[in-house]
Amino acid sequence: MSSVLSIIKSIQETTHEAPCKKAIQKMVYLIQEANEPLGFDYRIHFYGPYSADLDAELRYRCSRGDLAMDERDQGHLLSVNDTVEISAISSHAQNVIFNFSSERPAQLELLTTALYVQRALPNSGFEGIIAGVQKIKGQKYSREKIEDAIKELKDKKYF
Repeated sequence: MSSVLSIIKSIQETTHEAPCKKAIQKMVYLIQEANEPLGFDYRIHFYGPYSADLDAELRYRCSRGDLAMDERDQGHLLSVNDTVEISAISSHAQNVIFNFSSERPAQLELLTTALYVQRALPNSGFEGIIAGVQKIKGQKYSREKIEDAIKELKDKKYF
């Protein structure tokens, strides 16, 4: 099983930049939904699926000095301290990071919201997922962007 620190470090190494908290929330959600049991409970939130447990874990890791948090205009950027030992990352987690780490946080928000709706309403179909995302997100994303997100998730075998 991958640890949060190993996930963050892998994202850093893949993208060559520190990920923001919002991106970490979404990436961990996608990793869990790819059958990697990390143990974080998610609820729908303003920016899509959110885990208070993961947020507490990130704050705890910052307080211990394992993570550094840099507040910038683009969000709270997280980087793993170089002195922290990192465990190997699972193939499930690495695959998700490879597939999604280059996505902007807003796109990750859309993808994870669509996945959350599909998981909450598994028999809703394509139109049901679109309606669910629109209900949660309002007019933030166009129908075309929502359709593209659903197709991407289908192509990547999430449903």
